[in-house]
Amino acid sequence: MISIIVLIPVIKQNILLDKNENNNDKESGNYFFIHNWGDKSHEVTVEVLDSKNTSIFNESYMSAPKKEYMRKQFPFTLTSGTYIKATLDNNITKTEMISNDASDLAIYIDIEIQPDDPLDIGIAIP
Repeated sequence: MISIIVLIPVIKQNILLDKNENNNDKESGNYFFIHNWGDKSHEVTVEVLDSKNTSIFNESYMSAPKKEYMRKQFPFTLTSGTYIKATLDNNITKTEMISNDASDLAIYIDIEIQPDDPLDIGIAIP
């Protein structure tokens, strides 16, 4: 009996912000980035829900293909218990919870970085 093991490589983007990068916005240090790695445009809806599941932010963006980086700032500080919800093309939705209060954090929304999982959300605290 012969066994074959197939290993599939996984690429994940992990980017941390430099604390001094774009530090001239004093209202909030909370940003989100949309990065489209694919070959076609996508609509991405970013929603923030408070701890009571009430929507406090809901905006849609068109992301052009091939590494377009879109940087947007939240108009408020994200706190513990807040949920970030991203929806790709009104079809695929991913949700992440902010577990700690943070005056500085970045949300990374990656599109088509992995062919079998076209939407990914990452949270970075510098």
